[in-house]
Amino acid sequence: MSRLASIDVGTNTVRLLIIQPEGKNSYRQVYQEQEITRLGEGVARYKRLQPQAMQRTLAVLQRFALRAREYGAERIYAVATSAVRESPNGSEFAKEVKASTGFDLNIIPPEKEAELALKGILSVSHPANGQFVAMDIGGGSTEFILASREGKPLKWVSLDLGVVKLKEMFIKQDPPSEGEYLAMCEYIRLAIAPVDFIPQPAPALIGNAGTVTTLAAIDQQMANYDPQHINNYELRYPRIKAMQQRFLSLPLPERRKIAGLEPMRADVIIAGAAVVLEVMDKFGYQSLLACDSGLREGIILDILAKSLTA
Repeated sequence: MSRLASIDVGTNTVRLLIIQPEGKNSYRQVYQEQEITRLGEGVARYKRLQPQAMQRTLAVLQRFALRAREYGAERIYAVATSAVRESPNGSEFAKEVKASTGFDLNIIPPEKEAELALKGILSVSHPANGQFVAMDIGGGSTEFILASREGKPLKWVSLDLGVVKLKEMFIKQDPPSEGEYLAMCEYIRLAIAPVDFIPQPAPALIGNAGTVTTLAAIDQQMANYDPQHINNYELRYPRIKAMQQRFLSLPLPERRKIAGLEPMRADVIIAGAAVVLEVMDKFGYQSLLACDSGLREGIILDILAKSLTA
């Protein structure tokens, strides 16, 4: 099979993966890149995609399309999630993407997003035994998936709980005031309260997407991000708590200097860490496993499985 590319157009980050297929469930990574474009900026307030955010994202998608073709990818599969899905002008943005890049931007429903993210997670994460919970904290939504040991989704939910939304809704000062932070945490608690399908004692928790991978990078003081040292890295609750206290004590310019923290993510890391801590508190987790693989890898695995069984 020829080379393929997948693009995950998220509310906060756009992620590109170019691969060489090597079998039904196997591929060799040729190239990967990601860039924070903050496509969902302003959606919480204005209830639609904003022109500047669309232009930033469109410019990156044009560059990614060129890069994919430079590397010989004959097909590009791109999906859009929460920000595009929830915006009345999301379909208009998808048409702009098609016109300027030549590839389709598929706006997928939450259940498909959860299914593909789980496939990506399982490609690199291997819980010790029994069921496990996958947690995907995005810019516009957060998904929880209870899965069997074999990776079959048993139950799942998508919550209107994303780091970009939380930051825009609650954090007006920098660093946030105590009142802002407590109000945000209370909102998170109320949002996750209906999640009642996680058994006790709670099975292993695997977290993917930018918040968890960033916390793992910070915990290891990574000067250069390395997915191999992120996958299956154990994050302990006291360490996350200590990191959050540090974030809350520093203004944005100082947070941007923290080793392992991507500067463009420094303004939303407080909201992301708050989600992690509230989830761990609710379900009694003392640790979670980090995972760098997710939706863009799941897209590729889904395409490979369908191509070789068709």
